[in-house]
Amino acid sequence: MFGRHFQGQLIYDPAIVKTGLIGESREANIERLSSMGITDPDRVYEAEELASGQTVLFAGCGITSGTLMEGVRFFKGGSRTQSLVISNQSKTARFVDTIHMAAQPKSVHLR
Repeated sequence: MFGRHFQGQLIYDPAIVKTGLIGESREANIERLSSMGITDPDRVYEAEELASGQTVLFAGCGITSGTLMEGVRFFKGGSRTQSLVISNQSKTARFVDTIHMAAQPKSVHLR
């Protein structure tokens, strides 16, 4: 859609990611990947391998700020995220700016 090149690679080593979200050890994650049929966890995948269907929908959310999207921004009572949704079916690219409120507002007045 954008005439760009895209590649993707798994990140399975907790020492690299440092989020605590991908497992306890590199070795355990390699074992898990192997059980899912992934024999080369360091392989770089091309766009055609990642999205080979006729209808493709991509959705991504900025974690850290970059040239394409803002990262997560925190404020008192919530956070704000920016996401990108691309569809080859509708031939659209949409940026979605979302406010996530941590607490319910006391009242909402509609006019």
